[in-house]
Amino acid sequence: MFKKCNRFFSSDVQGLNSEISAEFERDKLAAALLAVSAAQIDPDIGWVQLSFSGDKKVIISSISHNLSIKCEIDTPHTGFGVIKVSGKQFSDYVKQLPSTKVTLKAELPSRIHLRCGRSSAKIQLVQDQTLSNIDVPETGTAVKIKGSQIEKFVSSFKDFVSVDDNRFYANGALIWAEKDSEKGAVLHAVASDALRLAKSTLFEGVNIENLDASQVLVPRKALEELKRVAGLEPETEFLLRWHNKELFFAVETPEYTMFAKCIAGQYPPYEAAIPQKINMEIQVDLKSIQDSVKRSLLFADKNKIMKLHFENSLLTMASSTPGQKEGEEVIEMNSSISSPFEVNYNGSLITGILGVISGSRVQFAWENMNRPVKITGEELRGIEVFYLLVPARF
Repeated sequence: MFKKCNRFFSSDVQGLNSEISAEFERDKLAAALLAVSAAQIDPDIGWVQLSFSGDKKVIISSISHNLSIKCEIDTPHTGFGVIKVSGKQFSDYVKQLPSTKVTLKAELPSRIHLRCGRSSAKIQLVQDQTLSNIDVPETGTAVKIKGSQIEKFVSSFKDFVSVDDNRFYANGALIWAEKDSEKGAVLHAVASDALRLAKSTLFEGVNIENLDASQVLVPRKALEELKRVAGLEPETEFLLRWHNKELFFAVETPEYTMFAKCIAGQYPPYEAAIPQKINMEIQVDLKSIQDSVKRSLLFADKNKIMKLHFENSLLTMASSTPGQKEGEEVIEMNSSISSPFEVNYNGSLITGILGVISGSRVQFAWENMNRPVKITGEELRGIEVFYLLVPARF
């Protein structure tokens, strides 16, 4: 599924100084442990590595076969070397401590001793004599973007990434950058779960430091962590790097690094699904249709199929469970249509799209009723997004 990447991490025998101790701000330590926990496939058995370099920096990291994260904390400490400890046990304990100083002392070779106020704990060390380093290649595309823009951008498509498609190359979002003649530097993303597709373009606040033709398939777990950390630091400028030959996607700030292995393979040809000519479009109030869809779903069967009937200036939504229950909702559209038509969609999938639409109104546009409907909201500042939804088949 993944190509081997010899720069993902390197291993070497670690050196240890028997007098390792440090003092942390509890909030900073808890945040770092939360961040690196995203790299653990199984939190119950995953480990966290703490590297003490002797230069007032402690590097906290965790590495799995497809995702690595490290955080740097400026804090006074003595001694140098590397220790590893159970990530879940360490993190669960620290986040329960009061927001004050936490002292850590390594009682080598077996455990660490933590103190915070009147609380103390001893946690066994992981007996692993290797040093794992995260090495980000300086190749491919490099783009700088503020955290606030990244969060909006990733939020617009993240939930549409497939997680169980048997076509492994579809289980990721396609990411690439380019220079547009009208908008300047832009960042694109496409995500699809086979029934829905999201296409998002960020064209504000994108600063390209290096550009090549690389397009990479970024797994959903890496996107979720990117959204989380960007939301915590909206004013911080993040450096995004990727390359399709090295198969990596990296996120860097002065104190944080995430390195993900990208998915090997060619993304499905999504362009053919995008309507090339719009022959019918309608607009409705976003809040009204969200509420109506939620109520209609109460009456739908296990397949969640809803029938949408458009006539004059009215949209009628109907759903039922044969022989048990049925419901109907009527919404007024912003204008009348010349010819009535009817189409079926999965109500749960409509709800997912409406939940990430921006503004107060939503637009539905068709090339014909047998092809995907194009759904758009009001434009977010600096971002253009549209969604596709295929008709439901009984």
